Amino acid sequence: MPVTYVDKFLWRKLFDRNPLFTLACDKLASKAYALSVCPELKTAKVLWSGSDAALIPPDVLLGNVVVKANHGCRWNIMVRNGEVDKARLHRRASRWVRRRFGKRFGEWAYKDTVRCILVEEMLMDRGEPIGTEYKFHVSGGITEYVYAASRNNQGEERKGHYQRDGRYISPSSDSGAAWVEAPLPKTFSRMCEIAEKLSAPFDRMRCDLYALNGEIFFSEFAVYPLSGKGITNVELRDLSRHSWDLRQSWFLSAPQKGWRRLYASALRRRLEETQPEAGSGDVRQLRSAVA
Repeated sequence: MPVTYVDKFLWRKLFDRNPLFTLACDKLASKAYALSVCPELKTAKVLWSGSDAALIPPDVLLGNVVVKANHGCRWNIMVRNGEVDKARLHRRASRWVRRRFGKRFGEWAYKDTVRCILVEEMLMDRGEPIGTEYKFHVSGGITEYVYAASRNNQGEERKGHYQRDGRYISPSSDSGAAWVEAPLPKTFSRMCEIAEKLSAPFDRMRCDLYALNGEIFFSEFAVYPLSGKGITNVELRDLSRHSWDLRQSWFLSAPQKGWRRLYASALRRRLEETQPEAGSGDVRQLRSAVA
């Protein structure tokens, strides 16, 4: 039975074939979904999309833009002030289109995403690329914690974990100097509400947002954040383990057939016997422990 945070992500890869995971892994489709659910949201404007980067209109690459793969993670090229090696961009983008992202680590939901390249505007804050991205980890419709990460133009990184109410979660003693408390945007509580609304169809999801000039921008979903690797913060790892209720997963809530039906029934019974109810005293105690 999957017990730990890592176990549950491995289980998701092996068994949970939620068709909405493919939408969540598709950058263009997830943008459209986010705007349909929360019309007040903004997204970085898509300037071009297609399967052949050689067809990108030259004027699209003149300013500050990001070239990225629609069907992958961390396949990005940052273009500042039109300065780009187009031959290198074309080679990299062509490799992206040929490859299926996530196959090596069993991230099946990328399999059916549309393979294409997109160019979107770079979100700028006072003349520099926007500094901080807020990653909302949502289980059962409630934000477990938020990971905020930023990097300035000198390459210096600053990061931290925060509770749903904005309280800073102290890092472990060996975490390093980059882990520091930083001011949160005034829209932080609304960002939590939006992340939870967007993540409502999923038992667990990471929803990434930006705050810029009082407005909230949707970035992307992460079905398999860090491919399901463990969280170094012990308290957060325990909180995630208990808050993530697999009974709310697509696999255990949708009808299954054959051996999957038998397995789902057995696993559901086992979870009923061993897992605290969502919002129970055990989970509340863990939530307060990270204060």
